[in-house]
Amino acid sequence: MMTGKVPSFSPGSTVSSTLPGYVVLCLALQVHRLASAQFTVAGPDHPVIASLGGEAILPCHLSPRMSAENMEVRWFRSQFSAVVHLYRDGQDQYGQQIPEYRERTELLRDHITNGSVSLRIRNVRLSDDGQYKCFFQSSVSYEDAILELQVAGQ
Repeated sequence: MMTGKVPSFSPGSTVSSTLPGYVVLCLALQVHRLASAQFTVAGPDHPVIASLGGEAILPCHLSPRMSAENMEVRWFRSQFSAVVHLYRDGQDQYGQQIPEYRERTELLRDHITNGSVSLRIRNVRLSDDGQYKCFFQSSVSYEDAILELQVAGQ
């Protein structure tokens, strides 16, 4: 039953002593979330051109620059589950890779500590032509970029 009394906010009351701590905690969590989750993924703003039978290098990087060593880096075409190449837990994972790309891809990670990786596709086929997504996932956030590969000599 409500008595119509307004809670006391005098110094020493339970409400006034926990409220500032709660506000500080919420602000700290929000600042941490914003600081740790903010990155974007970028690739070239023009199509990458590769020769039929040659190799293609699809570059992708995080902005701002940060290490992606402990992130998942996934390359795929139209479906997230149709993996062109997957890097997770510090190594390449080939179990989910679709057969069309088996033994033709390599993640170039010489600059992964700066958030920069490239996908190398060997023995480029006509079917490789089109869009690719470069997807980065950290423990708190994820982003992707769309790249275009054009196969010359069609």
